[in-house]
Amino acid sequence: LSQKALQAIFAIIGSFYNYLIQEEYADFNPVAQIRQKSKFIRKQQTQQVIRRLSDLQWSYVIETAELLVMQNPAHERTLFSMNALYGMYLRVSELAAAKRWDPQMGHFHKDRDNNWWFTTVGKGNKERMITVSDAMLSALKRYRVSRDLSPLPYPGETTPLIIATNGKDVITSTRQILIIVQQCFDATIERLLQDGFSEEAEQLKAATVHWLRHTGISDDVKTRPREHVRDDAGHSSSAITDKYIDIELRA
Repeated sequence: LSQKALQAIFAIIGSFYNYLIQEEYADFNPVAQIRQKSKFIRKQQTQQVIRRLSDLQWSYVIETAELLVMQNPAHERTLFSMNALYGMYLRVSELAAAKRWDPQMGHFHKDRDNNWWFTTVGKGNKERMITVSDAMLSALKRYRVSRDLSPLPYPGETTPLIIATNGKDVITSTRQILIIVQQCFDATIERLLQDGFSEEAEQLKAATVHWLRHTGISDDVKTRPREHVRDDAGHSSSAITDKYIDIELRA
């Protein structure tokens, strides 16, 4: 088990026993009585390397998505998803519809200064507004035109953000988003191998959808104010965002 898994187990069992105590099924919480948890949970003293795509890998990934569109226009959905996960640091759960939030085109909106924003609900059921860059806005326009919609959404538009292959149903499973991204990753790996980048291809085999979020944050935190990136990413503190700054490790 990984250290994060062990931490989760301690938290879950501890919470469960607190419930049992409240319901008078148990008299004490055994997790609370383990004084030396350090025997089981290892503390991280040095900063861990953020799992992200290299500049070469990301350029190949987005280029592959564009090539897939040329083969089949239905992959416009793939291209938009990749741009959204990278350009707005979205979690995969923030693209799929759920009971707590149904991502719609109308969640893209413009303020009085002509700046565009995207509203979403993320981890902890917290709603936040994300900056929409010019590149992301261009990706949105392309995606909407491919769906026979106007280039930009109108206020209150309820058109689903991501739809199924049949063009009607809303994607409600994160697994479907995972499959879309993985297919793009697999095609990218083939292209990297063909072009002689075997090491980059092997590294990409270990990549997950969440790496796109990490990559977007890592790239932007170098040029944007840290507080802005923190708010867009939905981080609870700047300390979390600081993990994406690897200047000290490079030194």
